[in-house]
Amino acid sequence: MRFIDGIFARCIDVPLVEAFETSQRRATSSPIVIVELKSGDVTGYGEATPVRYVTGENVSTVVHDITVAAEALQGARLNEFRLSAKKLAEVLPYGKSARAGIEMAIFDAFCKTLDIPLYAFLGGAPLRIETDVTIPICHPQHARDKAIEHAAVGFRQFKVKVGKNNDEDIARVIAVHEGVPGCSFIIDANQGFTPAQAIDFMEELLKRGLNIRAYEQPVDAADLDGMRYVTENVDVPVFADESAQSPNDVIDIIKYGAADGVNVKIQKSGMVGALEIKSICRAAGLELMFGCMLESKIGQSAACHIGCGTNAFTVFDLDSDMLLDNQPVKGGAARRGPILKVSGKPGLGCEMVECKP
Repeated sequence: MRFIDGIFARCIDVPLVEAFETSQRRATSSPIVIVELKSGDVTGYGEATPVRYVTGENVSTVVHDITVAAEALQGARLNEFRLSAKKLAEVLPYGKSARAGIEMAIFDAFCKTLDIPLYAFLGGAPLRIETDVTIPICHPQHARDKAIEHAAVGFRQFKVKVGKNNDEDIARVIAVHEGVPGCSFIIDANQGFTPAQAIDFMEELLKRGLNIRAYEQPVDAADLDGMRYVTENVDVPVFADESAQSPNDVIDIIKYGAADGVNVKIQKSGMVGALEIKSICRAAGLELMFGCMLESKIGQSAACHIGCGTNAFTVFDLDSDMLLDNQPVKGGAARRGPILKVSGKPGLGCEMVECKP
C-alpha cells in the first residue's frame, strides 16, 4: 500500500513564443506552479496554471493552497484518489487550479506504482488525438501568416480569438480563411460579447460561407440566459468554457439549455471533476471539447491521457506546447503536426529538466 509522504510546490515562469492576447488578457509568459508528490521512491508530477479571470487564483494563492493541502493529505492512500479529491474540495473550496495540480500528481504517482500509463488505467482507447491550433488576437496579416505556417505541417482547424474589436475580429478570421482555404474554425470570444453582439458576429461570419465547428463562450460566464439565447439563435454549436468550471456548473448549463457542448479543462475542474463532467455530458447528449490553459507538457499530457483513456471527446484544443518556449519538462505527449500521441511510460510520462539559459 502506497501513501502520500509529502507534496511540494515549485514556481516557474515560462516565456511564450510570442504574446498571447484574448478579449480578457495579454500574456508574454505563463506563471506555473509545478507540484511534486512523494510516495516512497516514487515522484508524481502535476501543475497548477492559474488564470485569475477564470478561477480567481494567482501563483501566491496556489502556493499557499498547496501548503494547506499537503498537511491535509499527509498519509492518504494513493489509490483513494476520489477521497483525496473530496478532501481537497473541502479544504480548498476556491483553489481550483491548486487542486487540479495535486490531483494530477496523485494520478501520476499512482499509475507509476502500477507501472502503467494513465490512459491505460482509464480504460484505454485511441492513442492519438488531433488538435486545433490557436490564433490569438493579433493583426489580420499576422494571423494569415501564422495560419499558413501551421497549415504547412498539417493543421486544418484553427481556434481564433475574438471579442475585442468587431471589425478586426472579422478581418482576422477571414485572413485565416484566405491563407488556408477550406479550413475549419472554433471561434472563441472568451466572454467578449453581449448576446445580441454574439449573434450578429456569428451571422456575419456564416454569410461568408466559413466552416465553423464551434462557438466558444460568446458571453459572460454568469449569463446563462444570454448563453441560451445565443445557443437558440445561431446555427453552429455553442460551447461553454468559463461558464463550466465544475460538475455542478455543467448541470446548471444543461438545465438552462445554455450550450450544445462543454470545454473541459483540468485547471478548472481537476482530474476527478473532468471525469465527472465527461459522464454528465455524455448522459445529457452534450458534445465534449478538451482544452487547456497555457500549461506545460505536464498538464497537456494529463488532458491527452484523459482524452485517449475515455474516448469521449470530439474536439481537442491542446496546443499549449506550441505556445510555450523553453519549458522545463520533457517526455509526455509527443506532437507531430496536429497529432498528439500519449506516452506509453508509466503515469503521465513526464520528467522535469533544467531550462536552457
